[in-house]
Amino acid sequence: MNKIKAKTAKRTYSSADNKAVKTTYPIKYFWGFIIAAVAFLLYANTIGHEYALDDSGAITGNHYVQEGVKGIFNLMKVEFWHFSNIHLGYYRPLSLITFAIEHHFFHGNPHISHLINCLIFALSGYILFIVLNKIFNSYNPIFSFLIALLFIAHPIHTEIVANIKGRDELLSFFNVSLMLWFALKYVDTKKILYLLPGLLFCYLGMLSKETALTGVLLLPVFIFYYKDYTLVECIKKSIPFLVVVALFFIQKNFLLGTLSGIIPSDIVNYPYTNGNVKLPTTFMLFTFCIRLLFFPHPLRYDYSYNQIPAVHMNDGLAWLGIILFLTGVFFTVKQTLKKTTWGFALSIFYITLIPALAFTVLRGGIFAERFLFFPSLGFCVATVYGISRLMKTDISPVSYPVKEWIKVNNKFIALLSVVFILYSIKTISRNSVWKDNFTLFSEDIKTGKNSAQNQHHYANQYIYMASVEKDSSKKIEYVNEGIRALRQSLRVHPRFGESYYLIGLAYQIIIPNTDSAIYYYNKAIETAPGYSDSYYHLGILYQNIGKNNVASYYYNEAVKYNPQYEEPKKASDDLKAMGIDVYLNPLTSRVDSTATNKDSKFYYELGNYYASQGNYSVAANNFEKAVAMDGNNENAYINLANCYGMMKQYDKAIAVSNKILAKNPKSTFALKNIAVVYNAMGNTEKANEYIQKLREIEAK
Repeated sequence: MNKIKAKTAKRTYSSADNKAVKTTYPIKYFWGFIIAAVAFLLYANTIGHEYALDDSGAITGNHYVQEGVKGIFNLMKVEFWHFSNIHLGYYRPLSLITFAIEHHFFHGNPHISHLINCLIFALSGYILFIVLNKIFNSYNPIFSFLIALLFIAHPIHTEIVANIKGRDELLSFFNVSLMLWFALKYVDTKKILYLLPGLLFCYLGMLSKETALTGVLLLPVFIFYYKDYTLVECIKKSIPFLVVVALFFIQKNFLLGTLSGIIPSDIVNYPYTNGNVKLPTTFMLFTFCIRLLFFPHPLRYDYSYNQIPAVHMNDGLAWLGIILFLTGVFFTVKQTLKKTTWGFALSIFYITLIPALAFTVLRGGIFAERFLFFPSLGFCVATVYGISRLMKTDISPVSYPVKEWIKVNNKFIALLSVVFILYSIKTISRNSVWKDNFTLFSEDIKTGKNSAQNQHHYANQYIYMASVEKDSSKKIEYVNEGIRALRQSLRVHPRFGESYYLIGLAYQIIIPNTDSAIYYYNKAIETAPGYSDSYYHLGILYQNIGKNNVASYYYNEAVKYNPQYEEPKKASDDLKAMGIDVYLNPLTSRVDSTATNKDSKFYYELGNYYASQGNYSVAANNFEKAVAMDGNNENAYINLANCYGMMKQYDKAIAVSNKILAKNPKSTFALKNIAVVYNAMGNTEKANEYIQKLREIEAK
């Protein structure tokens, strides 16, 4: 080995396989720069790309991001999808803040954002190498170099790096890697100088994405492999970082008012919510994850309904997953306690795969390639180590020049080079698919014919192209292709409201047919009542044909379901300025909500309307107003009692029915209500008493 220069760090190493080995070896920081350079070059072809997929919700459609630096304070207080009318409870302000800064200085230039993604990934590759070099300090640094090289080339990362929105995952991994580096330095030196930045990067990792928690869970494992401590001692040394995690969740709960959010009633992105399929499908997806890491083809942006159909416990893939999972857990624990490299690799894989499996088993959510970003590191460690064992490669510290070591182990290097080259080709090729929405959707539809979401996205592009196309024949060609894909989407998922909405949009703006547009918008509302775009466009249609009362109702409904939706808010305000502000659908309700004479009959009809919608609380309030204005409105009393009964406010239901009997002792409706209520309360004796009274009256 060449003589170590003055700047070379001298260290005492302990084997990753628990074999005490003392040696000194220079830290190959330069090799880290090679890793960073290769990582950047692999993704350089994404720099000229446009916004795609979720970039609209995270960047172009996020009003606070569009405010630039001014929006940063608000971004710290809201969840990730604040402007997308969903409340998943995701608190990831750091990536949104970087988007806001980029917008402020570069005015929404996607090329700058793609460049920054490439740079973050490249820096992550560098940090990863030096962290691995520190952990595998009894191995030839080429071992860590090859792991990092394989990791940055793995095609499974294309979704995260090539899609700007993937910044949350990138920053999470980057900050976790820095946290691990400074934590290990702190363990080395016991200096607070290293602990504080470690805690800071832990916090920044959590602000990037909550899954950074898995990195904190990995910290005891890293310390365990790095130093001769017991696992209990390693956990104790990780406590300051766990405190930071706890403080993060306190902050999140304080600002968002929730830790978990609301799981949408959305079979497209949550297709495994059925209790009978959650667990078996989770294990099936576990096998799918392993397959995709070994053979990353085909890759897709979308694995939603019905791309990977759910399975039951009688399915062979579910049992294969169970066997592989449990065997792997047993092997992981056994090998980790022995401090073998196998244990280290599998610990990374299993711990960082927790969010992916939890998303399915707890929420019934879909698989996504981004879930394998961190777990792929464990896979790469196992791959390089496994091949070295298979080929009996000496990966102990070199005692002769690196070039000679490579020559001696040329078959080992050659095999890994083949894997690296294949991965790189796939990565560069897959990157090109992320150029823009049309390229992405039209390429992935080749493997996504059974995906309702992919068909919908693909159709959306054709509907848009038709809307801006000047040539009439091409316009018809585009809209027909879009509607064809939407009908296929509905064949896969007959209650996919967004696909009905797009067909309605095509009939509204491309091949005008008001009746057809109204029909499909109503189908969209029927199948997806929370989708605000359908209400907004119905409002436009009715306003265009002069039915401003109906238009006002639909604009108000759009705002009700999405308070951040600016267009219907403005349209509603314009009608309010004309004295039109309607909250009951004039097409289905006999109540004129704009009436100035709001008498007992008005509130009675209003109560009936809300009761028909299942909103018994509001219905009861209106029936109370009706009887207060007209004590002889027996029907209002009866319906009020019914509402109380539906809300299980039985004492109130009986009290109202007794008021009816006080005015009309022979009211069969009141007697029936009281009998039903007592029966619901489990008091069959009283129920029978009123049934007997009812029979006596009916017999006369």
